[in-house]
Amino acid sequence: MPNDAYTQQALAADASFRRRVRSAMSSVAWTVIDEDPGTTNHFNRKNYANQVIRNLDNEVTVVLPNIVFRPNVMNFGTTADYDFPTQTLQIVSASGDPDILAQITSDWNDMAASAGFATPT
Repeated sequence: MPNDAYTQQALAADASFRRRVRSAMSSVAWTVIDEDPGTTNHFNRKNYANQVIRNLDNEVTVVLPNIVFRPNVMNFGTTADYDFPTQTLQIVSASGDPDILAQITSDWNDMAASAGFATPT
């Protein structure tokens, strides 16, 4: 069954997936901090990275509802698995951690601009 708004919003609300996105956001932020200052848009990218590092949980909350609809997450199956012994429901994405990391890396400039760190004109 293809993903839709229901599957992806359930994924965004899943605590396990949130931790995966949190780890990826932190990793990308530190990579941006250490990148070559000559990188296009580095000033804005670094400012956003500093914001992410200082307030990681807030930034994850902001981007999570959108990340689940990006291609490297949306294009992988999302399922609901019920564990009867523990009586818990887990939403599972077939998107791997490298896919999430790649999506956040490719979206970093857009996320920085959305956070108010736009490229000067």
